[in-house]
Amino acid sequence: MEQSTVLAARADRWARTRPLLVDGLLAGVIWSVFGLLSLLAGPAGLVVATATILPLALRRRRPVAVLAGSAGIFVVQLVVLPIPLPANIAQALVIYTVAAHVASLPVRLGALGAALAGCLAAGFRWSTEPDYTRNALVIGVFLAVFAGLIWLIGNVVRGREANMRALAEAHARLAESRSQRERFLAQRGRVAAAREIHDIVAHSLTVVIVQADGAEYAAEHAQPWDRADAGAALATIARTARTALTEVRGVIDVLRDPEAADEPAGLSVGRSDLGQLVAAVRAAGLPVEVHADPAVFEQLPAAVGFAVLRVVRESLTNVLKHAGARATARVAVERTPQAVRVRVEDDGAGRVLDLVAAPGHGIGGMRERLRALDGALAAGPRPGGGFGVEATIPVAAGGVRR
Repeated sequence: MEQSTVLAARADRWARTRPLLVDGLLAGVIWSVFGLLSLLAGPAGLVVATATILPLALRRRRPVAVLAGSAGIFVVQLVVLPIPLPANIAQALVIYTVAAHVASLPVRLGALGAALAGCLAAGFRWSTEPDYTRNALVIGVFLAVFAGLIWLIGNVVRGREANMRALAEAHARLAESRSQRERFLAQRGRVAAAREIHDIVAHSLTVVIVQADGAEYAAEHAQPWDRADAGAALATIARTARTALTEVRGVIDVLRDPEAADEPAGLSVGRSDLGQLVAAVRAAGLPVEVHADPAVFEQLPAAVGFAVLRVVRESLTNVLKHAGARATARVAVERTPQAVRVRVEDDGAGRVLDLVAAPGHGIGGMRERLRALDGALAAGPRPGGGFGVEATIPVAAGGVRR
């Protein structure tokens, strides 16, 4: 059954791509059967039959012209022949063609009107005595009903074809929409990866620059030069660079493996990760006070834990960049049943310049990340001096919007 369906579909596609050839073959077959049978009405019957059937070769290419020609030939037939011809089957095919392939409703209604008028005229032309009028009406009504059914079938086929075209167009639009969505998701993934790399590199380079500047100043001005201090500065630079390299490689691995775009379910963030982050900033010369409950990261979704670390990292990086040399920072992380709150404050004299930076960087980048988790972020100068950042992140990881 399936094989026959496939063959029928292939035959249908073949016929649709070669309408002129198919219609020519159809006209030849009809003439060889019904045209030759019309010879029973004499040479005039053969001539009329040939003139009726041969235009069918152009029925789908020129349906209106074929309709007009068929109507004219039928009028000639009614004048010269008192009987119907087998070739009159061609008129039924013309009515079907116009109904099925002409989009104009007036033309289709005109074809129906001409068919009904021709049927009534044929009834009176082909009727016989003694009940001439009764026979004429019976013949005319029968032919009119037949022609009306043919016309309705053609309209049904035309509607089906229109629905199929609309369905194909909708399928094409759906495929294009799916393709656009895939491109959008891929682009969003690349943007997210670029943002992660920016944050990693910006934080790490800030620490490296602070350490390098401090070591350079000490080498030029400190008396005597302390080899231990130099070693500590270089060790901090090396550790920060290695950590940054590892994190960047992790982001690149995500780009190579789209299935790993989200943090694995088994991956967790703990208080030790926060401690390592703060230690790296302290090593860069920024005093940092941390207030975080030991249990704040317990059973915390990985996405929320990473968001906490990103807020702290970006905020402390901004303090290093903009708060001034004698600034100190305070980090507080607390958890409620509904959310995790992060506060990072400093008492520096500078101002955070990237508060109004382009989205994807600094404060704007943090706000963008938290929005994806249904979180919120507030940032601005503190009344007593310095700058503050406060983030609220819902604990429910299922709230992440894709």
